[in-house]
Amino acid sequence: MALGVCGVTALFAAHAPVPLGAQAGYRDRYIMANGARLYVADWGGTGPVLLFMPGFGNGAHIFDSIAPAFVDRFHVVALTPRGFPPSSAPDWGYTIAQLAADVRVVLDSVGGGQAVLAGHSISGAVITHFAEDYPSRLLAAVYLDGAYDFGAAYRRSREPKPITGPPASVDTRATTYRAWKQRHPDNDPVRERDARMWDIDSTELSRRQALVMALANEVRSTPHEVWRVQAPALVVCPVGTMEQAFGWLTPDSTRWKLAFDFVQRARATKREVCEEARRQLPHGHLLVLEGGHHIFLDQRDAVIGGMRTFLSANSRP
Repeated sequence: MALGVCGVTALFAAHAPVPLGAQAGYRDRYIMANGARLYVADWGGTGPVLLFMPGFGNGAHIFDSIAPAFVDRFHVVALTPRGFPPSSAPDWGYTIAQLAADVRVVLDSVGGGQAVLAGHSISGAVITHFAEDYPSRLLAAVYLDGAYDFGAAYRRSREPKPITGPPASVDTRATTYRAWKQRHPDNDPVRERDARMWDIDSTELSRRQALVMALANEVRSTPHEVWRVQAPALVVCPVGTMEQAFGWLTPDSTRWKLAFDFVQRARATKREVCEEARRQLPHGHLLVLEGGHHIFLDQRDAVIGGMRTFLSANSRP
């Protein structure tokens, strides 16, 4: 499911302070684009621009662990869109078309020419719109769990589920539970650092939330027409696992079979959605990996490897 579109509230939740530290290898840039001051992390590199775009509620630094892996072949940058700190939040411009226009200005500012766009979640809709409005500028596209129809995904996320978990009554001291939490912690250094972007004044936080919700509402109500993308496109498709979702259960649990059947149905549905996206894309490729919505964090090396293989054959200007 698309956390960036379906789990909006959680993305704005407070996080314990985490020291930012010095992130070697990039420099901060601010680019004026259509009335907004946009934050860009620039890792440098040689070759065409590779622009990473985050999902709803995240920023440029959600890509800290994978962006440097491409500087040998690309000029690598990551964008925090308008409305999301530290980019500015003008009172207007919260449409997918406007975000695509902002991307064009960013590309012009960091190098011009054709570029590879890699977008997570809702940024997949920005890639598709960019491909329609500026087809000559798109060298290749990478959809990081962002090629599906967001409205359908949202409706599936609202359907009653036979099991959720863990329940409030779970024994958090149990060996099985503690081992599961150690394997799948609630957070990691990359996500924690990225979340610091929301350490802002509460009034400003509320104002920004109200503005950017227009983006979530738009993608939920508008078909995602990936077939319009004529450039080569890689669909990175995460399918959830029993271990990740319900690893706190043991096979002797009365709820284990219920959870297992639910996960199997969800996995089959996600594969079907991803296969359909690949079929609709004129030059589509598919990479299926086990993991969650932030698949580029859950399966960092596999995503980097898959992207590099795809781009080596599909990113020549």
